[in-house]
Amino acid sequence: MRPARIHAHPADPEDRRHPRRCGRYDLRDRARSRHVAELPVIRSSSGFTLVELMVAIMIFTFGLLAMAGTASLLMTMIAGSQSGTMAAAVAESRFEVLRATACASRTSGSTVSRGISEAWTRIALARADDVTVTVTFVRNRRARAESFQSFIPC
Repeated sequence: MRPARIHAHPADPEDRRHPRRCGRYDLRDRARSRHVAELPVIRSSSGFTLVELMVAIMIFTFGLLAMAGTASLLMTMIAGSQSGTMAAAVAESRFEVLRATACASRTSGSTVSRGISEAWTRIALARADDVTVTVTFVRNRRARAESFQSFIPC
């Protein structure tokens, strides 16, 4: 490639192509200005604009945050139901122990098993015992008490 030439032109007051310049015109400047001016703007219909991509990323981010919040809520609910199920199993176990015991030997009492405190009361009736088992357990970082009642025949 050969170097560009500088043409010396006399200052022409009639020359309106370059109103700010007078005297010499640089070949490179004219070539650049023509080159930029003559380039057609090609717009492709394929692809995405930057704004479209940013909006899509924001929508995707909000969706992910919503899913994370839902997953957190589900984990809390599962943990709470698991502790409730364990408390119900402890109460059922206490009823089975009392059913296996003779009527005269059944008494009220309390104990702690598997981290769940349980208290049971016995009310003697004519041909059965009215037994209420109250279990206290932690659900969602709060202490919760559930009562279960059953009649155990004598």
